[in-house]
Amino acid sequence: MGNGTEKPQRSWFARNWGWLLAAVLALFLSFIVAIIFMVFALIKNSDAVKLAIATAESSPALIEQVGSLMKTGWFVTGNIEVTPTTGSADLAIPVSGPKGSGTIYAEAHKHAGLWHLELLQYGKDNSNERLDLLPAETTKPSWTQ
Repeated sequence: MGNGTEKPQRSWFARNWGWLLAAVLALFLSFIVAIIFMVFALIKNSDAVKLAIATAESSPALIEQVGSLMKTGWFVTGNIEVTPTTGSADLAIPVSGPKGSGTIYAEAHKHAGLWHLELLQYGKDNSNERLDLLPAETTKPSWTQ
């Protein structure tokens, strides 16, 4: 039976270290992807983004450019800083529709707990031209001097 030439059996770790390393790497990458999606979801569901989208959707000029069935892209980018009463947002919101696609650019500030848009423009893909989407009466918030 045993003639003394048998190799000792390797440990479980020695036999499976590659699989264990792959599993740890996959878990780490899944964690990073989950964090990225959470950040994009938080930005997209913020009050500043909701105000920008609602205001833009009410613009006949945007509907003419994109179409009435406008969809907002998933990867809203930019910067949002918020406290309970103040905040600022600088956003780029991808949109598309049956007539075309582009990006809505928004700048907003929060004063006394309320968001006010200071800039809302649409830029068609592959174009440097911007279409102003703010109604005339909202370009000068009452709280500025």
